[in-house]
Amino acid sequence: MAFKKGISGNPGGSRKEKIFTDALRLEANRIDADGRKRINKLAEKLVKCALIDGEGWAFNMIADRLEGKPMQPVEYSGTDDRDVKELTDAELTALIRSQLATDEERPEGESLN
Repeated sequence: MAFKKGISGNPGGSRKEKIFTDALRLEANRIDADGRKRINKLAEKLVKCALIDGEGWAFNMIADRLEGKPMQPVEYSGTDDRDVKELTDAELTALIRSQLATDEERPEGESLN
């Protein structure tokens, strides 16, 4: 069956439900026998890993949750004088392909990701 022009084949967009995330949220919010939520115990364990055990990954996780992840710089060193925002999708794809060509060869029609 062909799609009708102007009508989306997926009118609702991508699914909004996240089954695994919802299940984790449900379990984390349960109250244990001692009257504390499991999420609070998880947070306490994470802080212990960072402060007492000196785990760098735990410190980074806490910082990312409290402050947000730092912005990653993006550099563009093309020969075109236009701003990146002015380039078309095809031009951006060609620039990315030219940068990746040194690392690995990819057929022209193949996806970048």
